Amino acid sequence: MKTLIAAACLAGLAWPLHAAPADNYPDRPIRIVVPFAAGGGGDFIARAFADKLSATLKQPVIIDNRGGGNTVTGTEAVAKADPDGYTLLIASPALATNPTLLPSLPYKTPDDFAPVGLVITYAMGLAARSSLPVNDIPQLLELARKQPGKVSIATSGEGSATHLAMVLFREATQANLLEVPYRGAGPAMLAVASGQVDLAFTGLSQIKPHLDSGRAKLVATSGLRRLQSAPDVKTIDEQGVKNFEAVVWWGVLAPAGTPRPIIDKINGALRTSLADPEVAKRLEVIDGEVRVSSPEEFDNFLREEITRWSKLLKPSASNARSGPA
Repeated sequence: MKTLIAAACLAGLAWPLHAAPADNYPDRPIRIVVPFAAGGGGDFIARAFADKLSATLKQPVIIDNRGGGNTVTGTEAVAKADPDGYTLLIASPALATNPTLLPSLPYKTPDDFAPVGLVITYAMGLAARSSLPVNDIPQLLELARKQPGKVSIATSGEGSATHLAMVLFREATQANLLEVPYRGAGPAMLAVASGQVDLAFTGLSQIKPHLDSGRAKLVATSGLRRLQSAPDVKTIDEQGVKNFEAVVWWGVLAPAGTPRPIIDKINGALRTSLADPEVAKRLEVIDGEVRVSSPEEFDNFLREEITRWSKLLKPSASNARSGPA
């Protein structure tokens, strides 16, 4: 099955033998680094629970957008931060794919991080500019066949969830699409809405404003079930690309060496925050499945993702077609 996520199972995880007590944590503001531009999926997810996390931990929670470098800029900042629980990373599939796509990373995944927990997964929409003469997957594939390499698709950069969905779609359909990378899902979707690019895979939170304005349309969704927020839109699987599934995941990590009691306190605060009805309402737009895992489960999940995407992306990366953003 073509899917961005693999089932997580329990695994042992090494933690510092002399973990500092968390009794006084936190006693100052906490920073969550989002390694994407403002307006993208990670930004939306982090801001959806930041207020409640702040209330739970009784300290300000600051969102720090550090887009660029296929998430490397923001991710490096967290990897090299003090392991004290005051600098966190909200991570996406790019964390698992960059070791394959960018072998000279300034940090080592997963060894330079202490997993806190997987937070949420959700399917994406395949959006098109409103003037594109297609309304479903068969029409899109026909257009791509007639105009090979000319139908463009925006992504959030190599290794992002939007890029991975595009890789899976091209692999499953053999459609010759031109990838146009941007610094985040927000800018990518703006390019579609303005007519600069034809298509984009991304979360419904980024697509919906442009659907409402009439500048974009929803061609399909990427899960195996229809989204509650778009029940009339068929999945890619339903439209003939059998077993296609591209699901985004987001999780929280800290720098390696962060004491386990602090990791546990953050994990517990995440569970409390994401169970709040107000947070659930904010997340309704993406039709996501909130699933705060244990640190051990997230560690094992991340290692499986790295191995899996290493096998898939080595051949596809050499065949990828890119255009300037």
